[in-house]
Amino acid sequence: MEDHIVTIEISMYPLVNEYEPHIISFLQNLKSYDGILVKTNAMSTYVQGPFETVWKVLGETFKNSFKSGIPLSNVMKIIPRKLPLEDLWLEF
Repeated sequence: MEDHIVTIEISMYPLVNEYEPHIISFLQNLKSYDGILVKTNAMSTYVQGPFETVWKVLGETFKNSFKSGIPLSNVMKIIPRKLPLEDLWLEF
């Protein structure tokens, strides 16, 4: 399954008043990995790449976020194929 491309849309909701630093930290951590495509817009983030690689990266990135101890709610949509991603993205 390593060669199978997956596209995952993630929305993270830190359940604290000062939520932006937690989201930015998550995105910076996610974008530090090679082998995946990460695109962010104002509402969510898309991660695309080989199935095994994407799941490994997401596991490590969520684990790092959970270490902060703040309550988080995450919503993910998983599509088991490569999707065309638009060009309107935010940079972090």
